[in-house]
Amino acid sequence: MLIKFFPNGKGVGAGPVGYLVAERVLAYDGNRDLIRDAGGQPMTVTRTPLPEVLRGNSERTEALIDASRHQWTYRAGVISFADSDNPTDDQQAEVMDGFERLAFAGLDPEQYEVLWVRHRHEGRVELHFCTPRLELTTGKSLNIAPPGYQDAYDSLRDVMNQRHGWADPMDVERAREVRDTVEAPTRAQGRDELHAWLQDQISVGLITDRASMLDALVYAGFDIPRAGKTYLTAQDPDTGERWRLKGEIFHEDWQADPAERETERGTRHDPSRTRRLDLIPAQELQDRFEEHCGRRAAYHRERYAPLSDRDRELVRDTAEIDPLLADDLALADRGAGADGDRLDDGRELFLDGAPDALRADGDGPDSRPTPSQLLHPPPRRARA
Repeated sequence: MLIKFFPNGKGVGAGPVGYLVAERVLAYDGNRDLIRDAGGQPMTVTRTPLPEVLRGNSERTEALIDASRHQWTYRAGVISFADSDNPTDDQQAEVMDGFERLAFAGLDPEQYEVLWVRHRHEGRVELHFCTPRLELTTGKSLNIAPPGYQDAYDSLRDVMNQRHGWADPMDVERAREVRDTVEAPTRAQGRDELHAWLQDQISVGLITDRASMLDALVYAGFDIPRAGKTYLTAQDPDTGERWRLKGEIFHEDWQADPAERETERGTRHDPSRTRRLDLIPAQELQDRFEEHCGRRAAYHRERYAPLSDRDRELVRDTAEIDPLLADDLALADRGAGADGDRLDDGRELFLDGAPDALRADGDGPDSRPTPSQLLHPPPRRARA
């Protein structure tokens, strides 16, 4: 089992939510070209079996994404199981519970929204998640995967894989072939970064051939204006920038070799071998997970603390004079960007560091007044 976050996260909710719950998707042939009818119109096929909404409400999730005033509006990804894992419904619920306990540590259920949709049409269980990047009681941005998130979610992955004997993508036997998946900071900064991202997908078994590569690119938000026999052209729809992707892995008949696909075979490869996780005490893995949960809970409780009764009264009084200032006070806005969230501009907290140690330019302490200081200014000193 592995946990993967997708690099996209901007725009309206119809894109990510619509893809997760769609019963019919575009039909492609073996070369991953669109199949068209006699009139030239693209044809569709039905996913079999159909996607299943396990938790959450797709319409509510989409509406909350659309309501966000932040630049980044959602987080999405997948918990993917090897076909040999074959998790039961109870085990899948356990994994979702653990994910939510980590992602939303310290928060009450009314403070966040998450949609879980199960896909099985690829022959294995995939638990897709999509959550508005929004804390619901304050309106602040809630990013469940800030910089430094990999270690936190790896701790959950390791606990679950050891407990249930599931395929471990980091097993020492395939250390050379399997690298941890690293999320791009934006959809792509260039051809090299996009190529590296695709290699990561191959290494963990999410891309196995040309067809699944095109699926991954489209799912990540790219357009594919051209797909030749020996190349692909990927386009960022937001900027219009195109990249011609050449090399063996972009040939129409390419397939991942056995070493690259070993993650999907999982424990069937050699049941008698010593697994990486067999060498680590279960309590040590659990302690790592608990530490990450505790650290994130402390941050969440501080960042999303509700306003006191007195603060609410001051915000209400301020609204009669300056509605924009009242909105900033209510959201604890520090004015570090047009979207009103200084942690949403690419300089987010690291889970192991102090979130507000630097000012907006990143060069020194932040000397701007906090919302609490604005609401409760210190008494002025009397002049001598």
